[in-house]
Amino acid sequence: MSGFRWDTSSRAVLGDALARLGPNRCVAEVRPDEVVLTEPVSRRERAGNAALFECGAALSTVWTVLRVLGRDPVVAFPYDADRPDVAAVVRAGAARPPSSGEWARYVALRKLAEPELRPVSLAVLRALAGDDFWPETDVRVVRPGWVPALDQLGADVTGQSALLVTTPGDSRRHHVLAGAALHGTRLAAAVRGFASRGVLLPRQTSAERARQTEIIPGIPHGVLLVGLATPKRRKAR
Repeated sequence: MSGFRWDTSSRAVLGDALARLGPNRCVAEVRPDEVVLTEPVSRRERAGNAALFECGAALSTVWTVLRVLGRDPVVAFPYDADRPDVAAVVRAGAARPPSSGEWARYVALRKLAEPELRPVSLAVLRALAGDDFWPETDVRVVRPGWVPALDQLGADVTGQSALLVTTPGDSRRHHVLAGAALHGTRLAAAVRGFASRGVLLPRQTSAERARQTEIIPGIPHGVLLVGLATPKRRKAR
């Protein structure tokens, strides 16, 4: 379709970018003309939805690399009974030069550390939420009424600047897209000079969601804490 092939140099660029995700339950199979992101059954049994969510981070990374290589990514979420572990497939589409903003996102891949964070303004959070472009995802500034529900899910956002990633559904595709949206928002924060830390939320049943004091719109998947990095204190000698 596009004439693009993952050669030695482009594979090296992609491998370096994926390595910066750190420990990841998603496996990236780099083939001559596509990248297949898989969620091994053994890891799914141990980690639940975390593997799919981390496939989303890998998807965001592959997308970012293809754009700086001058190609439009084409993403598919196939279902193959013989390969139920496949979470997403990314192919290179038409040629298009990357923008300066896309180069900035690529450079930001190197900046995704997880330090202590000092809160940022609401305007910053709203701008970051507005940068989300992944389909079927919403990135929202956390409202005060959602804090108790998020705390019950293991995300302590009290006194923090936080964004919530949700989707309208709870399918495998939605979990992957949510992971991509959270990772993409981390890149957007890094481009602006802010640090961030992601928190994966466990899957809730519809009954559990109905018991929330203030219903969170959509299916919550992850929280992104955003802020200014606090320098590490030196130990007293």
